[in-house]
Amino acid sequence: MSQLFELVASEHRSFVVLASLRLPGHPLRRFTKEEAAILSRALDAVATGDRVQQQIYMSPIASDHDFDARVEHSGILVSSEGQADVELDWREARALAEQLRAFASL
Repeated sequence: MSQLFELVASEHRSFVVLASLRLPGHPLRRFTKEEAAILSRALDAVATGDRVQQQIYMSPIASDHDFDARVEHSGILVSSEGQADVELDWREARALAEQLRAFASL
């Protein structure tokens, strides 16, 4: 699996700590611990088929950019206005969920 994302924790003076998500060609998205936990549960739910949602949307409070992903048969398609979509297959989506969950439990 080639990992298409990078999730990095960093200190923040107002939010204490944030997770920054980097996807190729996309703007940086920042999540609080609570938002990371919510997004990890949403990714797990669609990856395991527990939910039939066709889209995951979040507008993180600490980010200038939303998280918008369409649920596809082979994974999720993350979009950003004016940028090419980034496809994460189910293994990558689960890996992202795991890293978000780990960050949220710090």
